[in-house]
Amino acid sequence: MSPRRADPELADRRREALVRAGYAEILERGIQAVTIDSVVARAHSSKGGALYYFSTKDDLLYGVLKWLLTQVSRSLDEVAHSADTPRARLAAELEVLFHSAEVNRKLYLVFFDYLPLGARSERFRALLSGFLEECRQRDTALIEDGIRLRQFRRVPPREAAATIRALVDGYCLQWLMAPETTSIENYRNLCRAVLGAYLLH
Repeated sequence: MSPRRADPELADRRREALVRAGYAEILERGIQAVTIDSVVARAHSSKGGALYYFSTKDDLLYGVLKWLLTQVSRSLDEVAHSADTPRARLAAELEVLFHSAEVNRKLYLVFFDYLPLGARSERFRALLSGFLEECRQRDTALIEDGIRLRQFRRVPPREAAATIRALVDGYCLQWLMAPETTSIENYRNLCRAVLGAYLLH
């Protein structure tokens, strides 16, 4: 009788179910209140199964953050690799980054919950800083294309890329702290106007 072979697709699905459950738990309860047991219950998994993929709570939190940042990066990569003009790609990127009140509230509630971990743990800091560096590289290439095609002013591309990220995160933080009836589109339009004054001829 041959030994049972592991099914990698099944393993990936089980792991992602735990990660998604972890994301939902963080969103609902905050990082400090999340436990492996609470994630197991939400995922309808087993404790032993969860510990096979994530031996500690930190491992689980790391897996959730990596999954979340990968989702955001994929959406931004699609925009970056489109055949649109640099100006159109920048506009599309802002649409992704200011997606909707529901999506952005969830994303930034969880994202800001992770910042203290990033400040204190080299492992989490490396993951977050790696994501921000990917954003800078993506936007640097966008700015360089815009300058080359004379759609943007001659600004330092890497500094401009850092400015885009700072504006987006800053405006999203202000929106998150505003009354819940405040429109995220207002902050997207503010970001667009500032970037237009900075980048356009």
